[in-house]
Amino acid sequence: MEYTERINDLVQRMNVMEQDIDKETESMKELYLEASKGMLEGQNYFLNGIQTGPVTKSYLLTGRGIEVLGEEVIDIPSFIDNVLKFANYPKKKIEVLVVLTKHLQSIKDAVGKPDNL
Repeated sequence: MEYTERINDLVQRMNVMEQDIDKETESMKELYLEASKGMLEGQNYFLNGIQTGPVTKSYLLTGRGIEVLGEEVIDIPSFIDNVLKFANYPKKKIEVLVVLTKHLQSIKDAVGKPDNL
């Protein structure tokens, strides 16, 4: 049946896209870990527009990880996993990765890191 083949093709392409999102997410975690390790004591970067849930919080990237005022430090891989879990469909996950990429570029510009960070 032609329609069955078309639907199966869509499912396969969606699986490939989800795998690509997972690969880019792992890469983003490594890049943020490197950026965090390169920050001096007292340096931080405000991650505006990034939320792990419906409640608005202020997230700061620091040399210790992701800090939220009045809460424990969140390790970077967990933070990124939670942000992407909240973005529960592929298009939204890609939008979140775009925002994380823009923040990463701003972090590099602010702390003078090379583009290949």
